[in-house]
Amino acid sequence: MSLLSPKEGWYDTKVSKDEKMWMVIALILCLAMFVWMILWHVYGKQNPSSITYRTTTTEFAKLSEAYIKRNLVGMDNGVPVVRPEPNSDVFLLAEMWRFSPAMILIKDQSYNFHISSKDLVHGFSLQPVNMNFQIYPGYDYVLKFTPTETGEFKIVCNEFCGIGHHTMIGKIIVIEKDEDLKLYGYENMKTKPDPIIEESDDKPLSEEQMVTLGEQLYALKGCIGCHSTDGSVLLAPSWKGLYGKTEDIKEGGKKSTVTVDDAYIKESILEPQKKITIGFESTMMPPTPMSDKEIAQITAFIKSLKN
Repeated sequence: MSLLSPKEGWYDTKVSKDEKMWMVIALILCLAMFVWMILWHVYGKQNPSSITYRTTTTEFAKLSEAYIKRNLVGMDNGVPVVRPEPNSDVFLLAEMWRFSPAMILIKDQSYNFHISSKDLVHGFSLQPVNMNFQIYPGYDYVLKFTPTETGEFKIVCNEFCGIGHHTMIGKIIVIEKDEDLKLYGYENMKTKPDPIIEESDDKPLSEEQMVTLGEQLYALKGCIGCHSTDGSVLLAPSWKGLYGKTEDIKEGGKKSTVTVDDAYIKESILEPQKKITIGFESTMMPPTPMSDKEIAQITAFIKSLKN
């Protein structure tokens, strides 16, 4: 808004030629950009086609875990590494504070990406190609994905999600042949997933198998984000030497001590806020749905982590 009133009769003043010229140029540019925007959407192939479904965090987590178990070929710093078949459905779960699993994909092969969040709103930023999406809990985003270049690509969370946000980096490795895995330190990864370990009535699992499955669950359920296995303190107590240890806890605001045994581990998984270890009051562990068999496997893994 002008501070001074315009002169009387300004509306009838003729527009100069140079002003008319710039108005025409601006109009032509606006029309050209409008048409180009439509053409680029249709022919530029810059807008990824996607389908979105409603889901629940529990349902998607179960689908993701089953997918990882079927395609697991190794571990990368506690994160499962999978090698899915081309033209198959792949699942990527975002949670505080990691993307799981890491993936080995084949160049020029198509995959159907299912992406969702287990807890908060996260960002999916594939670098260095700079593909960006929002990931909301309760929604399954299905993206048609065909890698056209080999290399190591990082998935960065570009939506602030808490104290461990800066550590939330996922990985996608794109190769042409198995020999390429050496370039990324994955030469020891299996070329095919191992058969899934299953328990039957006539053949119960051995203690070694229980520990192996517990270690897988440690990665699949996201326990690795807060609990270390080497004695270092992250956001929650380390699992190394934890079993049989006496811990100071708070229950209902009152201090007491407990011994870490099977019953305490089960209670901590199913009701994580009931008995909080002193010194970790600010860490909010979400309830993690697990069956009795899974809890027994996790417990076997914790028992194996002796000092």
